[in-house]
Amino acid sequence: MVTSRLLNSIPGIRHGFGCAAALVPPVLENMWSLRPVKRQVHGTHVAPVELPEQAVGEADGFVTAVAGLPVSVITADCVPLLLARRDATQVAAVHAGWRGLYDGIIPAALAEMGEGAPIAAAVGPTICVECYEVSEELANDFAGKFGPSAVPAFRHLDLRAIAEQQLRAAGVEEIEHVGGCTCCTCDAAGEPIYRSYRRGDRGSQMHSGLYITSQETT
Repeated sequence: MVTSRLLNSIPGIRHGFGCAAALVPPVLENMWSLRPVKRQVHGTHVAPVELPEQAVGEADGFVTAVAGLPVSVITADCVPLLLARRDATQVAAVHAGWRGLYDGIIPAALAEMGEGAPIAAAVGPTICVECYEVSEELANDFAGKFGPSAVPAFRHLDLRAIAEQQLRAAGVEEIEHVGGCTCCTCDAAGEPIYRSYRRGDRGSQMHSGLYITSQETT
């Protein structure tokens, strides 16, 4: 399980990013059955979550202020983004692939969270620039919309940079990148640490999520 020091610094929040060895972060296992029933579609819909096992339909962002309810996303190379207010009153999980980033899933999630205490953001294991080659047309579209930092090399997108750009544009100042590349990060034995669609993994994907603890927020 991968964690963020930034999110760990917030009392009342528990979180984790999955990996190949633990697709569901251990910190979420005891309450995994309570997560929303959803279908991720690379869109921009952000669903408020208020009930255990809530059916939210097609959505790629999930926000809750209810203690004890986990929100999570499934990824293989896309950006798993976890958000938490500094006062531990609200959390969100966002699935941001290139489609979601281009169409504004991150601003949509922040808008759904509304006003309140400052937000801390953790960008989890995501495919790196070197591993993420796209079509020239798509690269040009991103460069035109987000500037040269989005495409630092010919036909290669930097999903992390695009996510951070959108977070900072919305006023999020505390941002941490954790976990490395889903495609090329390996352990000491040379075995892949994560599941990666680009590397050819077609099996189970990784889960990342967080929740507000009922003990520390009541």
